[in-house]
Amino acid sequence: MTHGGKQSERMKYGLWKAYDVGMGIDGLDPIEPPPQGDLDLSYVRQRYGRHVVLFGNLEASDIENLPTAQFAEKIKRALAEGTAGAGRGFVLMPSSCPYGRVLSSLAMRNYEKMVELTEAF
Repeated sequence: MTHGGKQSERMKYGLWKAYDVGMGIDGLDPIEPPPQGDLDLSYVRQRYGRHVVLFGNLEASDIENLPTAQFAEKIKRALAEGTAGAGRGFVLMPSSCPYGRVLSSLAMRNYEKMVELTEAF
């Protein structure tokens, strides 16, 4: 019970299969794409997007390892799928984050690209 506030539910590793919009939650976090996750953003948006705000769809490992041009395509796809059709909202964000380490210059460029493409969307 949220007592008038908003409630977001973390749905990882197959738990989303048990999700029912009758649970009264306001958001699903993270929408973690395959192969590391098991949530397809376009499916979740179509099935539940009218009822909840969706969060995520970028993998930290992609931010840290993909060439920026390839990562940009993932960003564009997530923005398009996460905002398709009617819905309560979509927050593009990593499904996790680096913890306790210095980011590489590639990871920083990819974070900058995420902000640039989101602002231009």
